[in-house]
Amino acid sequence: MNKEYAIFWGCTIQAKFPFMEKATRLALDKLNVKYKDINSFTCCPEKSLVNNIDEKLFDLTGARNIALAEKEEVDIMSVCTGCYSNLKQVRAKIASNLPYQKKINESLEKVNLEFSGRSSVYHFIEYLHDEIGLDKIRANVKYPLRGLNIAIHYGCHLVRPSHAINFDSPFEPRKYDNILKALGANVINYKNKMTCCGQALDRVDEHDKSLVMARIKLDSINESNADAVSTVCPSCFTQFDTNQYMLLKEGLNRQVPVITLEELMCLAFGIEGTEELILQHKIKAEKFLDKFKGIKALTDYSVIFDRDSLVRCYDCRACKNDCPMSLSFESYDPPSVIKMILDNDVERAMSSKIIWECLECHTCVELCPQNYSWETVLTALKNLAIKNGLSPQKVKKAEEIFFKTLKLGEPQEGMRKKLGLPPVKKELDAEFKRIIDENIL
Repeated sequence: MNKEYAIFWGCTIQAKFPFMEKATRLALDKLNVKYKDINSFTCCPEKSLVNNIDEKLFDLTGARNIALAEKEEVDIMSVCTGCYSNLKQVRAKIASNLPYQKKINESLEKVNLEFSGRSSVYHFIEYLHDEIGLDKIRANVKYPLRGLNIAIHYGCHLVRPSHAINFDSPFEPRKYDNILKALGANVINYKNKMTCCGQALDRVDEHDKSLVMARIKLDSINESNADAVSTVCPSCFTQFDTNQYMLLKEGLNRQVPVITLEELMCLAFGIEGTEELILQHKIKAEKFLDKFKGIKALTDYSVIFDRDSLVRCYDCRACKNDCPMSLSFESYDPPSVIKMILDNDVERAMSSKIIWECLECHTCVELCPQNYSWETVLTALKNLAIKNGLSPQKVKKAEEIFFKTLKLGEPQEGMRKKLGLPPVKKELDAEFKRIIDENIL
């Protein structure tokens, strides 16, 4: 893990999507990865252009980039899938053909470089999965992406051609899926998952056909009800973000935000400022971010609970000898709920019926030697449960009545009249109701 890598950004990320670069740097910094920039890197080169101009020009340009890394005695880590595929294909071709390698080096010698094949070429995902490892990724997750449904678009060049890439299955890859699952996300399988997005058509003046390909992919993703589509390829990002924006103007019935793997990692790692990077995309992601913030609120118990107090409360358990519920029912066990919070599973804790069985008699509040009490914890969980629609039906009904009338229940006027009591005035303070609606709901 102390090895240093040269980041190969390619042309598109730094030119068009600097937020992708920023998110990648933040994620690598969080994982304590050593990396450097080599300023003299050129285009990888882009295959559909340069290879079609001249095959040797394509090979020579790629070999020069790899030779620059070899001179620095570092491996290459590419964020762009196209750059990764092109560099890896060039490396495999030249390293396996020594006479051709000699010819390439005759040209490179003129700029004081030599290609030997010593430097390996990794993709960002390949490095994360095979070198960093899923356990370390999980260990850095502060806010698991539980409840977020993500549709992955691998991109063709990440896994194909497999004879040169040798990264994952060319048609049933799993490594991107595994990383997102390590972040806690729910990975959605959808029709046409491994179909090309078609962005290359834009580079040959076939924009209309490019939009057709984009729509095919987006229709499949929308059918899966994914919260977002994730990709690491800047060209694919262009198709899903920029071209989706154009399709919306043409009547695409639902927009799906595009969140890169690096951005999802930054969200899960709790890195400040990630939301601002995502908001630079063309496709609006506010709904996705709101859902994430709701999940974040459930996960980050430190915002609501004091960990030291929770630990002392869990270890103490003196309330067990005084709580009327605990004395009456063996199944009533608030410490088990506190343990769920300490295990960073607030969602499960607030779903427990134990929190609603607290009688709020305040016995534990009066007698708690820690000056904290079970009631403090359970009340906070009730508040979270209500906000997330997990309260019992009777509580939901009472909540509905209160916010509608600012009272709980209608007076029994027949009984009141029989007892000689006057009718209850039903005036609603509209101004106070407005204040409540603006500040609470």
